[in-house]
Amino acid sequence: MLEFLRQKAQSTVIQVIIVAIILVFVFWGVGGQQGSGVNAVATVNDEPIPYSEYQRTYDERFSQLRDQLGGSIPDGLLQSLGLKEQVLEGLIQRSLIRQAAQRIGLTVSDSEVRDAIRDMEAFRNEGRFDAEWYRQILAGSRMSVAEFEKSMKDDLLVTKVTDHLARFGGVPDSELRDRFEYNYKRRQFSYVAFNPADFADKVEIDAGALAEFFEEHKEQYRGEPQLKMKYVRFPFDEKSEVEIPEESIASYFQENRDDYVVPEQRRARHILIMSDESESQEEIFVKRQKAEELLEQAREGADFAELAREESDDLGSASRGGDLGFFERGQMVKPFEDAVFRLEEGGLTMARSDFGYHVIKVEEIKPARLKSLDEVRDEIIAEIKDEEIKNLAFKQANAAYEQIILSGSLANYAASGGQIKETEFFSRQKAVGPFKSNPVFLEAAFSLKEGELSSLLEGSDSYAILYVEEIREPAVPALNKIEERVKKDFVEQRSRQLAREAAEEVLTVVKEGASLQDQAARLGLKAEESPLISRAEREDADLPSPLVEAGLGLTAAAPYPETVVASGETLCVAEFQAEEQASEEEFAAKEEEIRRELLSENEDDILSAWLNLLRERAEVKIDKNF
Repeated sequence: MLEFLRQKAQSTVIQVIIVAIILVFVFWGVGGQQGSGVNAVATVNDEPIPYSEYQRTYDERFSQLRDQLGGSIPDGLLQSLGLKEQVLEGLIQRSLIRQAAQRIGLTVSDSEVRDAIRDMEAFRNEGRFDAEWYRQILAGSRMSVAEFEKSMKDDLLVTKVTDHLARFGGVPDSELRDRFEYNYKRRQFSYVAFNPADFADKVEIDAGALAEFFEEHKEQYRGEPQLKMKYVRFPFDEKSEVEIPEESIASYFQENRDDYVVPEQRRARHILIMSDESESQEEIFVKRQKAEELLEQAREGADFAELAREESDDLGSASRGGDLGFFERGQMVKPFEDAVFRLEEGGLTMARSDFGYHVIKVEEIKPARLKSLDEVRDEIIAEIKDEEIKNLAFKQANAAYEQIILSGSLANYAASGGQIKETEFFSRQKAVGPFKSNPVFLEAAFSLKEGELSSLLEGSDSYAILYVEEIREPAVPALNKIEERVKKDFVEQRSRQLAREAAEEVLTVVKEGASLQDQAARLGLKAEESPLISRAEREDADLPSPLVEAGLGLTAAAPYPETVVASGETLCVAEFQAEEQASEEEFAAKEEEIRRELLSENEDDILSAWLNLLRERAEVKIDKNF
């Protein structure tokens, strides 16, 4: 692929197009916008990007990323992705596009914005735009109507500019043919795999080599630090007798009413007509039309369940007449959920999601309700009891902590009758006692210095006060103590080295004219042969990806890779065998698909080059505090 992209970057057509756009741009001019950046994260040609716009865009991207990752974002991911920088750069580009559009006279009218919003499925109710629902959705997203419509206008303007630039694009027949041949020309190659495990029995171990290996890698055998601890612990005693007054139960219920609300639930049926963005506009139109026809039949009184059994692409629910059972908000894809929760009982509508078109009927609505005190009494008693037990343990632990501080040491506390427990030496990986079941205690223990007392700590089942009596620093054990482990590591490393040496030797001699099959046999290995495969079919080869990539790059003129091919720890030497041109019938079948792919790439290249030019010539100032 890299080879192809390098060729593409040199495309005369693309270069000519970019030069043409630059000339047009120079003709348009580079004028700036006048204004001041009050509370702005950046200014673009003196036009401010308000902090509020940045924050809203960042929050949207953050929410999308969190949803994609199942509700939580790993530590450090946002920084590694550069999310803040991505959001800001995107807003800068939008400003540049908007300014350039103004200079060339491209605008978006208020009526165009209204039409676009009216066509959005999320704001429709029973197939028609619902102004009240529109305002409610925006309010729920903490966005005003004015802010949303400004954002829509910017989006439509970006689309217009992109469409305008796309007129410069095109796909020459030569580029179309080159891409087809790159993707569909088939190649066959033979290969020999050098697995380190096959060389393990060739490794010779002697005392000198093992000692030298150990000396070079001794740090990897260094043990963990170990602690010897004293501690005072106050468990949460579930057997404690705790009386819960009736007024406490009632008061708790009133203070935590929101916790006992059963959300509104709805039971719906649907008929799914599957569709996705990879389909042509004609295919999408046909499927939408089919969904609309089914909706009309349902409105005219047809049996919805029977229609679902006969027509729905969701085979799981089709057998139940499209019945999805009861669900609450947050359990279905959003466009479908929004449509269901704005209908009345018995209502019909249509919505589109990533799965396709849904024809929907709401069968039954269970309104949100507050559970009664009697329903949750036992749950509340358990909650209050847990709190009281923890409070009792805390009072005991706090009194002990004060006594330890006032007496001057843990030893003095023990002398006055305090109960202290001790451990033998233990490491993080082999924790003992409460340190094994309470990560908070374990982390706190290994953060203390020798002779240091902890603060009062709350664990999962108790409070504790810790004292580090002694720290045993990690040491490298003597070779004779871990000789078997060192031997194993030595053999693994030496096997990898022997495998690489053998592979590199074979590659050298076959390049000089030796037979790959003969070299494999000499080493007790076997030369395998790949099927005839193309880049478009590479997933069907059932071979390691690096080997396939290398094999597809071989030709009769260059039958061997430059270096040994690595796939994990296995090394491969490959040799070109044959190639086969794709047929004209295949070209005819794939021509339009490849043309669309190339056209999209060329349009992206043009837009990217144009944006880079705008960025270079713009005066962009970013708030240093940001």
